[in-house]
Amino acid sequence: MPPIASPFVFAAALIVQAYPLCAGNQVLRSFPIKASQGVAVDGEYIYAISNTEIRKCDKVTGAAVTVWKADTKRAEFKHFRHLNSGTVIDGKLHCAHSRFPVAPNECTVEIWDVTGEKLDHVETIRMPPTHGSLTWIDRRGDGTWWMCYAVYGRAKNKETKLIHYRRENGKFIEEKSHRFPEEAVASWGTMSCSGGSWGPDGMLYATGHDLAEACVLRIHGDKLEYVRTEGGVGFCGQAIAWDRFSKEPGLWGIVKNKCVSLTVITAAKGKS
Repeated sequence: MPPIASPFVFAAALIVQAYPLCAGNQVLRSFPIKASQGVAVDGEYIYAISNTEIRKCDKVTGAAVTVWKADTKRAEFKHFRHLNSGTVIDGKLHCAHSRFPVAPNECTVEIWDVTGEKLDHVETIRMPPTHGSLTWIDRRGDGTWWMCYAVYGRAKNKETKLIHYRRENGKFIEEKSHRFPEEAVASWGTMSCSGGSWGPDGMLYATGHDLAEACVLRIHGDKLEYVRTEGGVGFCGQAIAWDRFSKEPGLWGIVKNKCVSLTVITAAKGKS
């Protein structure tokens, strides 16, 4: 995947220089696409996610293909308020959604058919209002589903949970929950975990709200453990997505309302 030179690549490179924690990471491309919450990716497209809008763009050029906006006057979309992240599985874009801040515990998984050039909303799955604000969803390489429920505030964000689910009869069934390690929580400040994506090395890469870094975590026994922090990335917090359709171990992310970028994470090479 060749790099694409643009002023936004250079801007993302300045972020890398400011956070040189991990040598060798490379911002491969960056597009001036506005997204306030995060990005998802499949074989041909990227999905720039904002509160009530998703922009489907060509993965190579950044050109917009189609835009979906929630028409909150319609009954089926009136609950839309705060889309957070997305992952594309088998031609379906799955997005985490909450009604934060008006009703933080009211959470749903929203699903779109994204085959070809489609971006058609097809399903809403309501989650139990018991854990916090749903900020991200992803499926690990072994087929297990994972969701993160954020709790905000410096005194309370340690209550943020990572929950393992199984998918059964169109529902998500809770299996096990984990708390985040102290090293990750400390990096959030007063915020919480905004993004997470399972990497080709089997590690969980998790982001906070605004720092240009990702905490690398692993499940060890019954615990979620801190491994390292990856800097030198072209994004600043928010929701991220591993490109599972590329030969390079690339991690997509955003600089809020400025650009969408792809960073090659050197440490993840050859570990899929």
